[in-house]
Amino acid sequence: MRILHIEDNSNDAELVRLLLAEEWPGSEVDLVANREELSALIERNSYDLVLSDFSLGSFTGLDALKVVKEKIPGTPFIFLSGTIGEERAIEALQAGAQDYLIKDRMKRLITAIHRALRDGRERFQRNAAEQRIREQADLLNKAHDAIIVTDLEGRITFWNEGARRISGWTSAEVIGRNPAEVLGVGFHSKLEEARKALSETGEWRGELLLHDRNGKALVLELSMTLVRDNAGQPKARLSIGTDVTAKKNLEEQFLRVQRLESIGMLASGIAHDLNNILAPILLAAPMLRDQVSDSVHVKMITTLERSAERGAALVRQILSFAQGVSGEHQLVQLKHVLRDTVNVITETFPKNIQLRDSIPGDLWPILANPTQIHQVLLNLCVNARDAMPSGGKLSIAAENCMLDGESARAIEGAREGAWVVLQVEDTGTGIPDDALARVWDPFFTTKGPGKGTGLGLSTVRGILENHKGFISLRTVRGKGTTFRVHFPAAEVTTSQRKPDSAHPFLVRGKGELVLIVDDEPQVRDVAAATLAHFGYRVLIAKDGTEALALFTTRGKEISVVVTDLNMPILDGAALANVVHQLNSEVRILVMSGLNSGARNAQMQRFPGAFISKPFTASALLNAVDGLLHPAPGTGAAGKT
Repeated sequence: MRILHIEDNSNDAELVRLLLAEEWPGSEVDLVANREELSALIERNSYDLVLSDFSLGSFTGLDALKVVKEKIPGTPFIFLSGTIGEERAIEALQAGAQDYLIKDRMKRLITAIHRALRDGRERFQRNAAEQRIREQADLLNKAHDAIIVTDLEGRITFWNEGARRISGWTSAEVIGRNPAEVLGVGFHSKLEEARKALSETGEWRGELLLHDRNGKALVLELSMTLVRDNAGQPKARLSIGTDVTAKKNLEEQFLRVQRLESIGMLASGIAHDLNNILAPILLAAPMLRDQVSDSVHVKMITTLERSAERGAALVRQILSFAQGVSGEHQLVQLKHVLRDTVNVITETFPKNIQLRDSIPGDLWPILANPTQIHQVLLNLCVNARDAMPSGGKLSIAAENCMLDGESARAIEGAREGAWVVLQVEDTGTGIPDDALARVWDPFFTTKGPGKGTGLGLSTVRGILENHKGFISLRTVRGKGTTFRVHFPAAEVTTSQRKPDSAHPFLVRGKGELVLIVDDEPQVRDVAAATLAHFGYRVLIAKDGTEALALFTTRGKEISVVVTDLNMPILDGAALANVVHQLNSEVRILVMSGLNSGARNAQMQRFPGAFISKPFTASALLNAVDGLLHPAPGTGAAGKT
């Protein structure tokens, strides 16, 4: 043991040295009498104990105590004095001394040193333990998980930074409270279930639905453990919780996608049947119109035809939403799409939303997928509706727009040229500033749970990118939002222009022989009647094998084979290939009510043109005439 003795009386110093040597024979004692020597020795050596006189001339014991506390804090310090009074003794203890002794009672010195050394060791151990606790607390606070300790009465005794980040409650606000008070209604019963399991097995794992400080729902994956003392008795409960809210949301979205996939498969089958039901109506309407002269009857037939066309469009839209059917781009007159959308909104949106539309009749056509254009408009209009829960004004407008270089540079994503602009404007709540940068992100939504998937605007942007267009928005909190959607205007050639009439010209045949193959008798018979009515000779077959039997006997007469794609025994693709091998001059027209994904997979297997069910008499007649009389420069008719 090494001891520093601060003393200016050599006799007293020698007495102390003898006492120390008797109790600690191997001890070393360094004697110092002034401030300079004290500072020098402390800089060079470390000491287990410091003994000091109280009166040292100009250098006092309190001065020595201050130097020791600054240079070697934690070292036990004992005063030895012949004249220390009660007030000074109290002052010494308050300054940090462990004890004080009167010199004429030196027999107590050894006992006092033992006590001071023992207290010093205990103080060191206590400080070390506290330091370890602080370090462990720092580590717990760095954990992302919530770490909570409660006593056996359920009061919170520890609440780390992870718990604060997840819940929003600080440690100072929750210490001493019950978790059920701060983590939301509905938590208490589940917590009691967990505590019961803890008392029986010592641990519990499960998921809890909680609410943070702002009332936002959270899903916490919680592990609870019973903490025991050295005697094995329960003393606290330790809970470690992981926020799995985002994970649960993704799982729900995955299940929703699976349900949509199942609905899509079901919708595909239903759509095929509906297309076969609608096809005879669309085919028969023009023939019926030619047979009647009464204007009332003609109007009823026109209504019937338009209703069937509306049903066919609805089937295509359902397939697009359910299965993501992309469909082919074609020339589209946006005024028709806009009017359909306006009708849907008028029939389905709340009456407290006032709809205004401005749809000019001279809009330029665009090259687009009509179903996806419907989807863009409906997504934007549904967003507008949700932004006006108490009602408001919804405006839909369109216009032709020419952008020069300067105008295009002022709009993000724009380029100069001719555009058709659709505008959807509402008087709703507007988009918060903190959400504005993320509105296009998939699965991001400001709507409440169960009120939105966060896919609407990202789908709109994806469709626009596919159409080489762009979208811009303007929003003001509390006043509303305006979306402007730009589609590139199509360059329309003379051959592409279509008459904007409900009853286009129906081309006639010149006695050519057409073989119609379909397992649906209604479609087969009405298609045959339509072609016969408009100047063709017709053969019919109910399946591929019957068609091949007819073709082997009359193949040289047959000019066109019109076959369904999906048939039992021998499907349309296989039939088309056999017919092509027997006579490559025969034109083939394949019809189907399947969605484009399934259809395109089979189209690779046959040579010929395609027409989608349900089709109008005009579409069928034009398709057959196009095969028989191909336009110059298009190559062999019927080849795709």
